[in-house]
Amino acid sequence: MPEYVHGGDVYSYAARFGGAPVDLSANINPYGIPESVKQAMHDAVETCTQYPDPFCRAPRQAIAQAESIAPDRIYCGSGAADVLDRLAAVLRPKTALLLAPTFAEYERTLAGAEVRFHTLRADEDFAVTGWILDDITPDLDAVYLCNPNNPTGRTIDPVLLREIAARCAEVGARLIVDECFLDFVSGGETLVSYLDTFPSLVLLRAYTKMYAVPGVRFGWCMTADTELIEALYRVGQPWNVSVIAQACAVACAGERDYAAQTAQRIADERVYLTESLTARGLTVFSGEANFLLFHTPDTDLQDKLTRRGILVRDCSNYRGLTRGYYRTAVKTRKESEMLLAALDEIRKGEA
Repeated sequence: MPEYVHGGDVYSYAARFGGAPVDLSANINPYGIPESVKQAMHDAVETCTQYPDPFCRAPRQAIAQAESIAPDRIYCGSGAADVLDRLAAVLRPKTALLLAPTFAEYERTLAGAEVRFHTLRADEDFAVTGWILDDITPDLDAVYLCNPNNPTGRTIDPVLLREIAARCAEVGARLIVDECFLDFVSGGETLVSYLDTFPSLVLLRAYTKMYAVPGVRFGWCMTADTELIEALYRVGQPWNVSVIAQACAVACAGERDYAAQTAQRIADERVYLTESLTARGLTVFSGEANFLLFHTPDTDLQDKLTRRGILVRDCSNYRGLTRGYYRTAVKTRKESEMLLAALDEIRKGEA
């Protein structure tokens, strides 16, 4: 079996311990699936007797209306990871620039390419700064950014992000910006309005996290390059998004208020959890999303928490991080207090 390198592995926990853990290793909205989305998926069961629409017309129309763009600028896939695979298959970059640390799936899809890294620094709170512009050179084919970044939770300053887009356009590099967690950032600034300004810009999104539907698999990308959109259809099977996932997406696109309310609630809980972790001697980095990166000298913390029924993400396998770095989702006050109680118990047992 291949090694699983992401969070949310509740299946291994169940096989080892039985039961269900408090899963803080995956950054899913703790307030659950909106009722309208549940109902849409339930109703879609009757249409499972048909092949799904290979062109995802209904979800593209719904997303286009929500984002104020044309439907032909949207490509839908079976989660953001599926879209990343297709982008790599079409673009075939020979040289690409990634952040370190960042989401591992970018590097996985770039097998065979020369991958360079712009390393973020702990003493700068893992912020992306203007120094990245020096690394965007004419020999690059693609630049991948995650905004907010995973696992740091940091957003890129909007002015700098536009400078990066301009620099990529200047050197002829494709810019792929993953905005999958941006809905959790109150006042987060998307680059959707700059798609015409930068035709080589590709934005990646998913409903997975905000609408608590990771098991459904739906993601999409947006770009003004309609030739790229057409090519994405040709590099994989035509029925990659199920009828249930398409119905889910249409319903999610109409739940903008739910997203805004969640972002505010998560912002409040993030402050509480940051302060509480810091008070316990952990080094917490100033993330702005629905998760927090922290550091502790205790390199066995993940296993200790797992034995107490709580999963966090060991980040030592992220490029640019080492043992002792962990990521926890920001969820409800109850779940945060369970994490804090477990940390207190661990500390008391080692005193």
